[in-house]
Amino acid sequence: MPLLIVILLIHCLVICFILAAIINGHNLNRFEEKIRALFIKPNSEEEVPDELYDEAYEIVMDLGKALEIDNDMTKHDAVQMALKRVEGFRDDSKDYSLNPQEHSPQKAKLKVIK
Repeated sequence: MPLLIVILLIHCLVICFILAAIINGHNLNRFEEKIRALFIKPNSEEEVPDELYDEAYEIVMDLGKALEIDNDMTKHDAVQMALKRVEGFRDDSKDYSLNPQEHSPQKAKLKVIK
């Protein structure tokens, strides 16, 4: 009986970890997005604020400056700082889904020439 209780608690813990990963995840598939929508109201219809675009621009420019540095240790530290900023940016921007317009390329029409 105690073994059954322990197994049930472990299963509940695993399910909680899976739900936490889905709620905080990026690049979710359709099924995971439906599960996330049950817990968090998706605001994908909202306009992406300009602050996010500005922050992304600043991160890219700082990364470019970091890569131009000649000293390898300083370059490493600057790239690590940029990586930390990118991680924070991803956490801030995960609520906005950027769905680029999908363009269907036309099939190439080939002729057989004899």
